Amino acid sequence: MKKLRKSLLSLCLVTAFSSIPFGASAEESVVKVSSVDELSAAMSKAQPGDTIVMRNGIWKDAAIVMEGAGKPNKPITLRAETPGQVVLSGASTLNIGGSYLVVDGLVFKDGGDIDDSGVIEFRVGDHEATHSRLTNIQMLDYNPPSNEKNTKWVGLYGSYNRVDHSYFKGKKNIGATMVVWREQAGEQHHVIDYNHFAGRPILQDDHGQVISNEAETLRIGTSTYSLTDSYTTVENNLFENNDGEIEMVSVKSGKNVIRGNTFLNNAATVTLRHGNGTHIENNFFFANGKTNAGAIRVIGEDHVIANNYISGIVGSNTTRGAIVLTNGIPNSALNKYFQVKHVLITHNTLVNNENNIIVGDKKSSTNTLAPVDTIIANNVVQASGNAKLPLIKVIDDSAALMYEGNFMHGAELGIEPVAGIIEQDPQLGLAEDGLYRASGTSPIINALKNGVYSVKEDMDGQPRPQGNRDAGADEVTNTPIRNKPLQPSDVGPEWLHASE
Repeated sequence: MKKLRKSLLSLCLVTAFSSIPFGASAEESVVKVSSVDELSAAMSKAQPGDTIVMRNGIWKDAAIVMEGAGKPNKPITLRAETPGQVVLSGASTLNIGGSYLVVDGLVFKDGGDIDDSGVIEFRVGDHEATHSRLTNIQMLDYNPPSNEKNTKWVGLYGSYNRVDHSYFKGKKNIGATMVVWREQAGEQHHVIDYNHFAGRPILQDDHGQVISNEAETLRIGTSTYSLTDSYTTVENNLFENNDGEIEMVSVKSGKNVIRGNTFLNNAATVTLRHGNGTHIENNFFFANGKTNAGAIRVIGEDHVIANNYISGIVGSNTTRGAIVLTNGIPNSALNKYFQVKHVLITHNTLVNNENNIIVGDKKSSTNTLAPVDTIIANNVVQASGNAKLPLIKVIDDSAALMYEGNFMHGAELGIEPVAGIIEQDPQLGLAEDGLYRASGTSPIINALKNGVYSVKEDMDGQPRPQGNRDAGADEVTNTPIRNKPLQPSDVGPEWLHASE
């Protein structure tokens, strides 16, 4: 219950952020600027509620600094004269430092060499941002000449900041697209929502050789403070064709929420790399048979993986299955592998995958600690019919898992029969919305009499009844659907869709 309350807290934060106005009222100052010097002068005088408007055009090699103190209902706003028509190019950067600041409607493209490692940072020197917002931004192919130069597109510092309704596409050099930086152990409560992260190719050096690390689309934290809690919420984003490295979303801190996102055709995974107590809930993963695609990779303790819909994962790569539980290292260093403990995997639907549940990946002479005290309950697995692996692939048979209320069908089970797994066809069929859902005669309907390890809503955001709940991510009910797979028109800058 405590973890569910944390998830609700993150949702409340999104609501609070959405009340920040985009512009200013007639009573407040609006200043138009045509150069960095004019912008700096206007910013030095800006008061809560004021708006600084960047005139349309190309701002080349512009070092934009927004530093000030707005108020909860009167932020200081920096916006484009016309959203999408203020273009920052070359070595342009943006730094945001202070409180209650909003940046709205800018475009970054045709990038060049950046002196610092961050293009957009929520800090000015040591002055970090709080309660500030980056919205309606577009970043396209903003890369230095060398793939081997390490830059990040967005660096979140401070606390209670939001990045929303933005579009990030085409990062090809070393460095994560977006990083939640943790340079101390405090809570952060950032919100990253309604963004479109698209088209991150496999990371290669300048000679075409693949580089296997430092190409995450989103990283939350670093190893140093990974055993402390960030409370960052990542929800309602579309991740599409992100192939940079195995860790598309790399979680390196605790108590985060990854919820309501759609992951489409990514040759990568959401990886709980370091830290404990993160929730991965109500997400849609569509691999569509893409090589090296995966879904969720688990390391650490006290995570909850619930109501996720995962389909189309092919191949026999045990690191990139639908749900992969990784072996740990005794007395692990912060940057290595902690043992999987006390993880709850419940009410997920895995359909038409060749590679489903993997237990004990990375087992070796160093990674000797198999997953323990982990519950796999109320899930539905319907394999593709030509699965190359058993439904549960156990690499380390010393794992201590408990099964309850699961339905699995379509391939060899992979373990000895247990009471908590019913080997019966769940009768999932393709529905009008393109998702596999239970037929009217499916045995998963009302299969869970006691509701143990259940969650209150299903993948659609529909409430589950008190008793006789359905197995899998979908509860068969006629109540309105509130959560569905996201389309490009659901995310990204509002002005971008208006021009399409």
